[in-house]
Amino acid sequence: MKNIVYNLMINFEDIINHQIELLRYAGKNSDTFTVITTLKKPYSKRPPNFIHDKIMMELSPYMVDYIVGIKEWPGTYRSGGSHTVMLTYRLCKNSRYLLEKLENWYLPLKNGLPEDICFYRKQRPWFGSVSHEKMAFMWNATESDLTNLENLSIKFSIQNK
Repeated sequence: MKNIVYNLMINFEDIINHQIELLRYAGKNSDTFTVITTLKKPYSKRPPNFIHDKIMMELSPYMVDYIVGIKEWPGTYRSGGSHTVMLTYRLCKNSRYLLEKLENWYLPLKNGLPEDICFYRKQRPWFGSVSHEKMAFMWNATESDLTNLENLSIKFSIQNK
């Protein structure tokens, strides 16, 4: 019997209201996560000087990689933007704790956080957001993922029926 997977659009307001529960679930079911930030002056790439340096410093022990000048990431394509940076972090108990203790990641502009947090499962985008568009997605969601969303009363629509 083949496992069926789904691509979902998720109600963004529900994510905002259940962000801690979702961070815990994503943290236990993901390998890594990414966020998007911007370089600030002076524009140094080594070491990078980020707009969100204070937050990035707390997460720095878990950084796996960063890409300066990225134009495309899960859910987004941006023309231009040579100062846009995607940071990749390892997910573990400690990095998940740091994510949970900061303000709501789905309201990054209001809370001074990097944007578009995305969780990866088996090195593939799994649960992502485009915060300024108030959009959230889940790619290759399993029955277990759907059950978790339903248990949290998070509305979603299946995109690949």
